Amino acid sequence: MKIKYLLLFLLTATICEESFAQSRPDSLNRHSISKEQELEEVVVSTAKNRYQVLSSHASTRTNTPLLATPQSVQVMSAEVLRDRQAFTLNEIAGSFTGMKANNGNGNFQIRGFTAYSPNDASFLLYNGIRGNLFLWSQQPLLYNIESVELLRGPSGALFSEGSPGGVVNFVTKKPLTEKRANVDLSLGSWAFGRASVDLTGPIDREKKLLYRAIVGYDRGESFRNYQEKKNLFVAPSLTYLFNSRTSLNLELNYAYSRAVQQYDNGSFIYTRPDGSFDFNHYSNKLTIQSPTDYGKTRNMSATLTFDHRINDNLKLTVVERAVRNVLDFTDHIPVGRIRNDSVSRGYQDWLTDRFSLQTTAFATYSAKTGAVGHQVIVGTDYNRYGWTENDYQYKPSTRISILNPDYTGSVPDASVPADESDDNKRVTNLIGGYIQDQLSIGSKLKVLLSLRYDSYNAKETPLSDRDNKQGDELQASGWIPRIGLVYLPVKNVSIYGTYLKSFNPQTSNNVLAGGPFPTRKATQYEVGSKADVLDSRLSATLSLYQINYANILTAAPTEENSHRQAAIDGTRSRGGEFSITGSLNALSLIAGYAFNEHVLVSTTTYGKKGDRFANAPKHQINFWGKYALPANVLKGFSLAAGARYVSDQVGLLSNQNFVFPSYIVLDAALSYQRNRFQVQLNAYNLANKHYFTGSRSGVTLAGLGDPFNVRLGISYQLW
Repeated sequence: MKIKYLLLFLLTATICEESFAQSRPDSLNRHSISKEQELEEVVVSTAKNRYQVLSSHASTRTNTPLLATPQSVQVMSAEVLRDRQAFTLNEIAGSFTGMKANNGNGNFQIRGFTAYSPNDASFLLYNGIRGNLFLWSQQPLLYNIESVELLRGPSGALFSEGSPGGVVNFVTKKPLTEKRANVDLSLGSWAFGRASVDLTGPIDREKKLLYRAIVGYDRGESFRNYQEKKNLFVAPSLTYLFNSRTSLNLELNYAYSRAVQQYDNGSFIYTRPDGSFDFNHYSNKLTIQSPTDYGKTRNMSATLTFDHRINDNLKLTVVERAVRNVLDFTDHIPVGRIRNDSVSRGYQDWLTDRFSLQTTAFATYSAKTGAVGHQVIVGTDYNRYGWTENDYQYKPSTRISILNPDYTGSVPDASVPADESDDNKRVTNLIGGYIQDQLSIGSKLKVLLSLRYDSYNAKETPLSDRDNKQGDELQASGWIPRIGLVYLPVKNVSIYGTYLKSFNPQTSNNVLAGGPFPTRKATQYEVGSKADVLDSRLSATLSLYQINYANILTAAPTEENSHRQAAIDGTRSRGGEFSITGSLNALSLIAGYAFNEHVLVSTTTYGKKGDRFANAPKHQINFWGKYALPANVLKGFSLAAGARYVSDQVGLLSNQNFVFPSYIVLDAALSYQRNRFQVQLNAYNLANKHYFTGSRSGVTLAGLGDPFNVRLGISYQLW
């Protein structure tokens, strides 16, 4: 039956593609759905304070209030995504305290660490399950996303490998027991257009079989020369409620993207004769890429979730998730420094077919031993991932004048031998098991104890003589502990402390990139306090942390090899965060401040002790507030404004003088809602600030923030 559904889905997606070319917090709430639960969801979503979220399943895989969770967790609700008109993870990242997008693809900074899909396979989760739908050259789309959760710090005790700074969990929209239909349209700067439809409800009279169908399409250009992108997204899902204790959910996703210059390689940086840098020398519109560079991707996923409550104390959850990513991609990158307003380039041609098959099963058992309550989780994971095809070639390309580029001959002839070439397949098998016990000692003290064991086995096999590496193998295993304490002196205030570790094998041991590399290990110590104040209308979190990280893989390019990487002996990231979310009467807000200091702890050939880590600003401030005007003034109107401050940041570990200036970005919005109709206008970067978000792998290019732009959105609920 599962195969039948999958084949039907793939057929439907293929038809859509041909035409195109011409809340729940965890797996189905980890509980069976009932009409009462559906009613509760509706009440929450229509409350005055929809920015505030009081619980999350992601951190512990149980329905634990954030107040009693021994970890810093922040959630962006559906209301925030809508008010910001955020359509990708990159566009909402800056609203999280201490997080930012480093550039225009899947590269982010969390607690001073770079989270990037190729290096941290599970830092993007879907309903708490591994299997990122989008490739690293793409911005994750939010068409079917109900909320976005940021779990700060290493989270390997539950999710295995991931970024030491934290993981991002997408909570997808699920079928509802009541009929609903929404249509959304958006228009914006640079020929941007977006349309989506969201349909849900019961199929049968008994409301046992529920469906949801989300279809979206968007297209847009850029303030850059030549860049354009189109996305088609299809997300059908079905839920079957066997009875009040048992449910089955099938969720399918299909995303097709076609682009000219799939991701932005960044803006040119001018190096002055004295070695300093001028970040305003070159026009924003100029790119190192050619108009012929393209990207075509097909991303597919299928997730089957079975929930069964055996009795009032014992529950079983089994999740199967399959992901496939197919990429056809060409690109130009810089080689060496800019000289006399010209730069040499390299050409990349890549065709890859990647997969991830994840099986997760866990049982939750509640019991009491005397005055101590237990909520025990025992689970196992099996993840088989890799690629069946990885055909990559790198060749020298033409040198271009930056100011007057001539792209003639920029695509090397097929007969030109490649300087670097991959032609291989790879399979990684990850087997993990874990046990967790949440203890409640009276009403004031909570203890969280977790232990996980992971074993990796990977093999890379060449498919032809063109493959440079001619094979690669990996075997690694390790234990991952987690200890957390929460004390609630009063019911709305908690004090917590946590000890976390992570164990991450390097995802690449390519000799050409400088490999093999030692296993990455992180240890975090964190203390903090949380409070729900003003009749629980505002939630605040204060956290202090230190993360010690060994063998972090970082860019170490040379003139001869721009792809070279190196494992740093050790870094230390420490800092603090304060965030507040909620409402004050007619004002809904999200605000926060983050301090971070991420430095080398020893002197190596790549830097000296105390050197700042790349793309890790010391200070970040975020604010977004929405004010609903009184009904006797302008009924239905709301005003919103926001600001993001990022202090200066080093762009390259090996060059501490390559420092991006600090910046402030101001945003605003005006919205009007009446009955089922809503229209809103968002303006981003009101002051048209010229700013850089982060570096790539050298001092020639850097990620550039979007200049002033606007979006007009219209939403209508059909029923």
